[in-house]
Amino acid sequence: MTHHFTLNIDPADLLVLTNGYQSWSEAELRPLQGTQVRAKLHWMTEQGQDPAFPPSDEAGVWRSHTLVALVRENGGGWVGCALDAARTFAHWEVRAAGDRVEVSCALEGPEVEVAWEETDDVIAAVERLSAQLGQNMGARTPAPLRVWCSWYSYFREVTLGDMLDNARLALEKDLPFDVFQLDDGFQAGLGDWFDADPTFGGHARELPAQLAELGYRAGLWLAPFLVGPNSRLFAAHPEWLLKDAASAPLLLGDNWGGPYAALDTTHPEALAWLRDLAATCREWGYDYLKIDFLYAAAFPGVRHDPSVSRAQAYRMGLQAIRDGLGEDGFLLACGAPVAASIGIVDAMRTGPDVTPFWDDEPRRVLLADGAVPSTRSALQTTLARWYQHAWYQPDPDVMIARRELSLLRDHERGAMLGMLDTIGGLRASSDPIAMLGEDDLALLRRSLDITAPDRPVALTTAGGPTVTQWTRGTFNIGDRPSGDLPARSFRAAGGQSVGLNTEAQTLVELAHD
Repeated sequence: MTHHFTLNIDPADLLVLTNGYQSWSEAELRPLQGTQVRAKLHWMTEQGQDPAFPPSDEAGVWRSHTLVALVRENGGGWVGCALDAARTFAHWEVRAAGDRVEVSCALEGPEVEVAWEETDDVIAAVERLSAQLGQNMGARTPAPLRVWCSWYSYFREVTLGDMLDNARLALEKDLPFDVFQLDDGFQAGLGDWFDADPTFGGHARELPAQLAELGYRAGLWLAPFLVGPNSRLFAAHPEWLLKDAASAPLLLGDNWGGPYAALDTTHPEALAWLRDLAATCREWGYDYLKIDFLYAAAFPGVRHDPSVSRAQAYRMGLQAIRDGLGEDGFLLACGAPVAASIGIVDAMRTGPDVTPFWDDEPRRVLLADGAVPSTRSALQTTLARWYQHAWYQPDPDVMIARRELSLLRDHERGAMLGMLDTIGGLRASSDPIAMLGEDDLALLRRSLDITAPDRPVALTTAGGPTVTQWTRGTFNIGDRPSGDLPARSFRAAGGQSVGLNTEAQTLVELAHD
């Protein structure tokens, strides 16, 4: 079913607020007459967007998932939102059509209620309708946690010793972490989670008890819906895999040296395997799972049960993991269809990966990849999704506090810190603690302070294509000054830009209401 709406208004008078399909998919605030670009390489669309409903690549045509808003200069406008996402993907399209605007919402899956409202206050309407969706789906919003994870420093070279060394140093320096999370690199391969990589220096099951002795919860990263083409799981159970039109295992994405297969989460045996995977991790002592690359379960393909929608297939797989982990376990989703995860996950990555540099402009601009990992991209998308704290605890990703092995300047790190304070949710670090000087440690401690989510005071593109004006301060994520606000910076309300000099005190003083 498709809903249609016509607005008799000049498209030149409107901005459009879009929500990307999954964690990494670009969310932004742009002039309606602009162009929503599509990534130039196919695997970028597969891994960063919805291949069934990618960006339009047409001037004046914008696509959004679950929620969309059109904004007038005075802050009024129109907001549309699907009010259930458990079995249905809602594909919004906004099209400039001469002196009017055409809006449609196509439902992929069973019919659900779709709200479409004209409002004098777009910010309030977005927050109200998104909160209604969260309530309808039983959103889980537990207390946010402070997490150290291995990924952004050790990547796939992490060892058991690295984890314990950092945990001991955190305890020694009285850093207030709740969880130490082991990321990618411990396992033999995608799908072969129970077998250790020989370079890890042990087995993942050895870590939780040693972390518990230091007073920390143990967290573990998994990409549970991915299956490596050279894995034992791929060879043993090809019938569990999502298929292409020729009934061969469908390969997608481009990571770990090439494409990978996806579990068919409508297959009963695959679901049982997922439940056992999560239950085994819980038996090892992990009550916190970061589950990644989850979009694979909703990828277009031929499924064991063709009557199941993509959204429902995804949710079946997610529920199997929740069942295995237990209701009291903590699930952080990443690379996940965001709205379809509500009510099952506790937290959600709300933007692309951060990086120890500001921007990957060649990939973002020349290859049009809005999901590219970079600090700039993370700020843009996360800030444009401020309302999603009603769906789960947001995960704005880690603070990069280190000066070593980093190209970030102080004011760019200040913008990261401003984003964390603005969005709230989880706090995380991945810096090797032994690498941090006293100024770095001061910034890290400040970044671990839990804050309540802030609210925008206006919707504008003045400081970049996102939501930049907040009660606690103003962002400029652009490469040029915006008024008197320098490029790539955050200015706290009533104060100076954060991090524009090298004094540690400037970095850590951020005003709060």
